[in-house]
Amino acid sequence: MNKVVINEKIVEFNEATTILKLAGENGIDISTLCFLDDCNEIGNCGVCVVEIEGRDELATSCTTYVEDGMVINTNSEKVQNAVKDRISTLLDKHEFKCGPCKRRENCEFLKLVIKHKARANKPFVVADKTPYVDDRSKSIVIDRTKCVLCGRCEAACEKKTGTGSIKLADNGDGLKVTFKDNKCLDDTNCILCGQCVAACPVDALSEKSHMDRVKEALADPEKHVIVAMAPSVRTAMGELFKMGYGVDVTGRLYTSMRKLGFDKIFDINFGADMTIMEEATELAQRLENNGPFPMFTSCCPAWVRQVENYYPEFLDNISTAKSPQQIFGTASKTYYPTLEGLDPKNVFTVTIMPCTAKKFEADRPENEYEGLRDIDAVITTREFAKMIKDAKIDFANLEDSTADPAMGEYSGAGAIFGATGGVMEAALRSAKDFIEKKELKEIEYEVVRGLNGIKEATVNIAGKDINIAVINGAVNVFEFIKAGRLEGKEYHFIEVMACSGGCVNGGGQPHVNSIDRAKMDIRAVRASVLYNQDKNLPKRKSHENSAIIKMYENYMGRPGHGLAHELLHMKYNKK
Repeated sequence: MNKVVINEKIVEFNEATTILKLAGENGIDISTLCFLDDCNEIGNCGVCVVEIEGRDELATSCTTYVEDGMVINTNSEKVQNAVKDRISTLLDKHEFKCGPCKRRENCEFLKLVIKHKARANKPFVVADKTPYVDDRSKSIVIDRTKCVLCGRCEAACEKKTGTGSIKLADNGDGLKVTFKDNKCLDDTNCILCGQCVAACPVDALSEKSHMDRVKEALADPEKHVIVAMAPSVRTAMGELFKMGYGVDVTGRLYTSMRKLGFDKIFDINFGADMTIMEEATELAQRLENNGPFPMFTSCCPAWVRQVENYYPEFLDNISTAKSPQQIFGTASKTYYPTLEGLDPKNVFTVTIMPCTAKKFEADRPENEYEGLRDIDAVITTREFAKMIKDAKIDFANLEDSTADPAMGEYSGAGAIFGATGGVMEAALRSAKDFIEKKELKEIEYEVVRGLNGIKEATVNIAGKDINIAVINGAVNVFEFIKAGRLEGKEYHFIEVMACSGGCVNGGGQPHVNSIDRAKMDIRAVRASVLYNQDKNLPKRKSHENSAIIKMYENYMGRPGHGLAHELLHMKYNKK
């Protein structure tokens, strides 16, 4: 064992590690700003500096590796002054108006300012923010008055997506976050997944808000406003109300929706079950007709953009079944009004999503039927938390309630959609039953679970071996295809989610600070909520959902045929 001394404490280590990591493992606090575990470890901000005995210059702890015999001081007067000066310098270019800021409760920069009692040398005051704000995208907004140039967005984009769509660059007017050719993000090869937003420590990057749309609809007596949340929202909302990580708050969410005045409370898990009815049917048809293979899942709009922008040759391979959000939206404007005797024009459909790309998806021109949008507004997990707080609802102490039954019932298969491998597992549960024409008891496909970026397996359906793959993280899609794996083997079915870990780690989920990210894997913690729901639900296959059965029997007809195919499928065309 090697030894170092940190703040007069002897610390042992036996493998190469940084000062920051070793200190953290031993309960020694070092301030950081640009650091993000496994993503951005470049010492760009200069906040994590420490003093090493025998060296004149301070060292950035996130990039400096410990050596046997080192004597390190993390809080000497020299260190404290340097950190305070650095934060003050950053404040000189940061609009320090915390009251109206969306990130005031979890702003990592504000916590540093308070901790080190830093003050701006010259306060940054902006009379007109217009030149600093780019809100042209349907999904993501950048406010450069808040940016601290930490580089976390650039690193997350490169390491997590592989697209390099967002950069820190100096185009002659100073270093700033930029997009290619100053285009609207939607017009670049960005997939709009929002991992840059999730990485941002301040409010420089955020989602395009639809809250005004929702509030206007709720205030309109002519509108019948329905709401439904995605699987992953219930895994994370508790974090924003100091309830801890990995807490299932499904029942409280339904209650909060009622208190906010929504007319009907449904669930996107119902939409997930609908997607499986159509997607599993499509998979069975492709297996019967011997292709075209592979069939890719269509649930993730960021993945769809990745295909459109980088691999248009695969557009015909994407399942034509609509995503859970859009398939639910279609049903809300066609099937649901027949149940309530409503004019579809008066139905206003709101979804709560863990994803920024879902905003772009909802506003795509294709996603409407007979002149009515499938989805009228999309709000992220973070936005919905703000609505609850603005209404002064004591979320943590709410009693549980249930969703309305017409489009609120869901199976365990619908619940696991939010975790990587969940769509694949849900589809296999139904496709195998459909093809083999029996209710199979073995329904857990452990082989597609877990957080490996690329997972492969072979399953047997009706005596035929079916090659499947599950990819999570857009960067792993590039790796999979560049490695020639599609040429080396015939895959029948491939699930892709652009965000690492799946929707539980989507760009619209609650921010997790760099310290907590380093201590735990938030993807696994949130996913456990979904797998626990699946395990405990009485119905675990999409085609067992009684509300789904009723909808098909009374309105849609057979999955994949007739009206169901007309309403619930769409094809992506080359741009």
